Amino acid sequence: MSQAEPPGRDGPPRIAYLVSHTHWDREWYQTFGEFRVDMDHVIRSMLADLEEGRLDHFVLDGQAVLLHDYLSARPGEEGRIRALVEGGKLAVGPWYVLPDEFLVSGEATVRNLLLGHEAAAGLGGVQKVGYMPDSFGHIAQIPQLLQGTGIDSFIYTRGNGDEIDRLGWEFVWRAPDGSEVLAINQVRGYCNAGGLGLHEVWHAHTPREVDLDRAVAQVAEIFETHSERARSDVTLLNNGCDHFPPPRDLERILPALRKAFPGTEFRSGGFADYVRCVRAREPALETFEGELLGGRLHHILSGVWSTRMYLKQANDRAQVMLADVVEPLAARAHFQSGTVYPAGLIEACWRELLENHPHDSICGCSTDEVHREMETRFESVLRTGGQIVRRGLKDLVPTFGRHAEDDARTALCVANPLPFDRTEVIRRLVVLQPPAVDPSRLALTDDDGRPVPCRIERVRRVERFWGIDYRVELDGRSQEERFSVYEERFGDRILRPESEKDTADTFLSLEFVADLPAVGHARFILEEADPEAEAEGARANPMPPQVRVDGDVLDNGLCRVRLHPNGTIDLQDLRSGQEFTGLNALEDSEDVGDEYDFSRAVRTETVGAPDAGGAVAPLREGGWTAVLAARFEMDLPLRATADRTGRTPERRSCPVEVRVELRADDPLVRIETRFDNRVEDHRLRARFPTGVRSDHLWSDGHFLVNRRSLADRPAGEGWVQPPPETVPQQEYSLVQDANGGLALLNRGLPELEARGSGDGVDLCLTLLRAVGWLSRDDFESRLRSNAGPTLHTPGAQCPGPRAFQYALLPFAGDFRESGIPDASRRYRVEPVSVQGVLEGSVQGGRSLVRRGTGRATITAIKRHCSRDSLVVRLYNPSSEPVREWLETDPPVRAAWLTDLLEEREGSVPVAGNRVDLSLEPHRIVTVELELGEAGGA
Repeated sequence: MSQAEPPGRDGPPRIAYLVSHTHWDREWYQTFGEFRVDMDHVIRSMLADLEEGRLDHFVLDGQAVLLHDYLSARPGEEGRIRALVEGGKLAVGPWYVLPDEFLVSGEATVRNLLLGHEAAAGLGGVQKVGYMPDSFGHIAQIPQLLQGTGIDSFIYTRGNGDEIDRLGWEFVWRAPDGSEVLAINQVRGYCNAGGLGLHEVWHAHTPREVDLDRAVAQVAEIFETHSERARSDVTLLNNGCDHFPPPRDLERILPALRKAFPGTEFRSGGFADYVRCVRAREPALETFEGELLGGRLHHILSGVWSTRMYLKQANDRAQVMLADVVEPLAARAHFQSGTVYPAGLIEACWRELLENHPHDSICGCSTDEVHREMETRFESVLRTGGQIVRRGLKDLVPTFGRHAEDDARTALCVANPLPFDRTEVIRRLVVLQPPAVDPSRLALTDDDGRPVPCRIERVRRVERFWGIDYRVELDGRSQEERFSVYEERFGDRILRPESEKDTADTFLSLEFVADLPAVGHARFILEEADPEAEAEGARANPMPPQVRVDGDVLDNGLCRVRLHPNGTIDLQDLRSGQEFTGLNALEDSEDVGDEYDFSRAVRTETVGAPDAGGAVAPLREGGWTAVLAARFEMDLPLRATADRTGRTPERRSCPVEVRVELRADDPLVRIETRFDNRVEDHRLRARFPTGVRSDHLWSDGHFLVNRRSLADRPAGEGWVQPPPETVPQQEYSLVQDANGGLALLNRGLPELEARGSGDGVDLCLTLLRAVGWLSRDDFESRLRSNAGPTLHTPGAQCPGPRAFQYALLPFAGDFRESGIPDASRRYRVEPVSVQGVLEGSVQGGRSLVRRGTGRATITAIKRHCSRDSLVVRLYNPSSEPVREWLETDPPVRAAWLTDLLEEREGSVPVAGNRVDLSLEPHRIVTVELELGEAGGA
């Protein structure tokens, strides 16, 4: 496209589109239940106005969940709504909810569009406009995601930096793969014409009389601002705002506007009408590529990336559970074993999870009552998802045999939800029923009878029938944590002596090394072994080297880690010789901001972990996993001073424990930092001086690895909100040079700062941000302006014990070739396992689907939303074309490429069990596979 002229036009526009709408936060400064009562009133009024002709069109905020909420209380109203949608008077969708894009996964964004389209289509039709009025910035792949659902436009408010002066209000936004949408900024915001004729915008909620002169003045201001950067002669008047009822007196306002601006044609309609009109004017447009994260014209509110971090962690666990564990394993059970796919339950989980994804929800910038309800939703998703997985694994390995004697042969089922084979150290609490066996004679074998490296760490005899079946807990950590409560509280009441072993359960703390197939399971048999056969097997299959513990040092032959008493870590990569010192330095500074934004005080003060007073001790040693812990206290200021210019002289001690874990044959250094938060108004971060000299930071994003410059940051002169020091991330961030680098992986910690210096790049990972107000207007990082109501939110101080999980991975060469994306997947998606009996169990080893080259990243493995076929979504993270292949069991009968709504676009050649794919740079591809009959149960 040829370069456009500088934006700007003289005088009023030729056409002005008045779009009546409401922006509806399901929860924010009130709870969902409270806002729902108001929404019921607004929708009933809107329906009546549309039916009786007082209003010719209305946009219900682009999120279909609102009608789901309304109809759940008024199911008899569906016919009225359908008639208005089908008649073009009411616009619904395309989203299920309006999300914060940076704090949810790319796959969650796809499901949001999928469920939004499904819900809107079920009510008569989908608004095919990418309407996202109030998200706090926009990810770079939004144009591709919209095009993948048949949408070629994008209407928004927030996110522009200085590029807006070149682009103008209308421009072409291009995704990394080349997909393009017509992007249109809502001049002065999505409320620019809200409350027309009212002297206070909130008077729209009252019967206050409309002043026509005021309406004319408001529109004149919009026209003037539009003319400064206009690319077309069409203006958008957004006649609505937060929780607004339908507009009043349009039959008086429109004639007044037409009289005041005789050269402008005023039209009333929807966003789709407006977009068509802009396209018809054929303006010359500039092109923009990249994410929209600037605060030039509107607040970007970047502090929400770390507000109420416990919500981000819970969301991460729930997303991993649904997309990475439940769906792949349910698909495996369905297509290989003929089990009914629990589509309804899984969709219900996604809907419940998405209800936590609107910006005021997942961002943590609402009242304490709102976020307590969110915690309940997250817990519901995790428990439902966990139960789906548990039942699926119990189908593979039942917990009881048909006869009592069958229970004597124990089987362990370990499932790998990821699309590549892996070898992992598995830890489980194995429960054996009486009569007792001699633990020293127990051996573990695989389905082929080969010995499996295995060690029994601890044996306990436990009184029977305490109401918890530890055998079906999905991982050893949750087993041990749950049982330890009983062991600590009841002690001798439940622990039996050896003399009673034949009437007690035997609890074995077991550790073994498991080879696991892609999207499949492995079965292991635990039973008494013949000593001679056991010795022969051990010679044929020797034990892997254990992780060595030497005082404060862990060594697995790949990495050597020293843990200091203050929680800092020295890391040596024994493969490349790279050394990193002083990693994980905890730093705590004041935060006088609010739920929306971090802010330093005038008298800033940062407190580090103490140099003395701590101690390092082993928590686990002698096997294929080893854990060291450093315990110390951080003496921190109690809170911000009353005038919020600094921190109080009063201090309080906060206990800290830093745990570092190494596993056999794995260079990943796992870290868990536990912090008992006993103070207020502060931010806790872990600093990693990498020593790597680089001008760029690579951060995992949404179907993209973002490459962000460290040298070219905008100055932000004249911005409504200056650029933040921090950036968002998804699974990991890293720095690298010509020799290699260091990756920092995380579980639900989405905020990072990268600081470049002559000594290399320091990475600062936010662990906790504690504040006490929804919004304030007395700090500098937002230039002393409010972002919401000033409400006290003591829950945002996040008091009490908190735990944060992250990991370090040194690498040589380029991070993609070194397997960082796969390592991140392995770290975040652990195998799941249950204990059962051999009788009636299913042999393991088969893979539902396996990814071939590893050049593409798979984000979804699931059953089709309406057909009995397998759906696999993957993307190319590279800027070069790549070839990838998928191999399945059962065989593939036919394959198609689909859009993101899972509608077929074209067939793909099939060769037996294999499908070959070509992926253009940064392209998201969804493949539908029709599978043949399974080769066996």
